[in-house]
Amino acid sequence: MDGLPDMHDGFFDGLWTSENKSVHLFLRTETGERSTIVLKDVERMNVSNFKAGNIILDVVLVDSDVLTVEHIEQVYELSEPEKVQQLLKKARERGLSSLEVNPSYGADCIVLFRTAQILSGHVLPTAT
Repeated sequence: MDGLPDMHDGFFDGLWTSENKSVHLFLRTETGERSTIVLKDVERMNVSNFKAGNIILDVVLVDSDVLTVEHIEQVYELSEPEKVQQLLKKARERGLSSLEVNPSYGADCIVLFRTAQILSGHVLPTAT
């Protein structure tokens, strides 16, 4: 992902969600460099096992055209093949991508969204 420092062995410090379907993910490198990934038009998010000291294995961006059944199953927590196929088709038609924060320890995170932006530092949204 362009503009995001290497997050291997970094930290997933937290997240913020808003009523306008955006999510801010707060990440920190092993050396302490902070970044915020801002995801907009979020369709679905699944975060589990959040703990103090979440250590990142990697951060993976999956473009719409290469989304798989497994991504949809994970983000929706579904195993109904027909429903999963419908949701996959809808996600591709809408141009949605997936962002995964995979752990070495702690939080698993997958988000289905339309656009992403990377900001330096831990940045909260401003009031509009």
